[in-house]
Amino acid sequence: MADARIGVKGTGDASAEGGVVFVNTGAVTGDVNLHAPRTAVSGYLLQVERTAAADFRGREAELSELASFGTEARSPGVSEKNYWRWLAPAWAGKSALLAEFVLNPPPGIDVVAFFITSRMAGQNDAAAFCEVVQRQLYALLREEEPLSTPHTRDEQMRLALDRAAERSAAEGRRLVLVVDGLDEDHGVTAGPDCHSIAALLPRTP
Repeated sequence: MADARIGVKGTGDASAEGGVVFVNTGAVTGDVNLHAPRTAVSGYLLQVERTAAADFRGREAELSELASFGTEARSPGVSEKNYWRWLAPAWAGKSALLAEFVLNPPPGIDVVAFFITSRMAGQNDAAAFCEVVQRQLYALLREEEPLSTPHTRDEQMRLALDRAAERSAAEGRRLVLVVDGLDEDHGVTAGPDCHSIAALLPRTP
C-alpha cells in the first residue's frame, strides 16, 4: 500500500446550506457518499376515498360544525374542548361524513386521519394506527420518516404528532387528527395485553 501524504495550508472557513451538504476545510481521500433524505409521501387519502360516499350530498350543518371545531380559538390547557367524540347509531353515515371532511378540509387546517375498520386488512389496531399516522405526519413535516420498531413506534408517533402540530401552528394553521371507528379497535381487550388506539392519543392536544 502506497504511503500518501497530503499537506494543506490556509484553507479558511467553510459553510453550507441545504438538505444534503458536505463541508471540508482539509483534505479528503477516497469516496464521499452523501445520502439524500427522501421526504415521506403518504397515499392514505386514496384509502379514505374508498370509505367516502360515492355521491355525498347534504349534511352541510354537520360539516360546518366540524369546520368550526377545527378552527375556533381555544384557551391554552383546556383539554376537554380539544376532543370531540361523535356518536351516532350504526349506518348513520359517520364514516362517510368524516371521510368527506378529511378529503375536503376547511382552509387553514392540516388533517391527519385513521379509519379503523375490519373490512380492510391490517387497519384495526394500534400498530396500524402508529404506522399510518406517522407516515402522514412526516409527509406534513416534509421530512424522511425514521425507522421504528414495536418498542419505539408509540413514542415516535407521539413525537411526530407534537412536531407536526407545532409546525402547523407556526404556519398559522391547525392540525386536526381524525380517528373513526374506535369501537372496531381490536386492541381493546381486557387484561394486561390491552393496547388501544385511544390510549395513544395525547391527554392535552
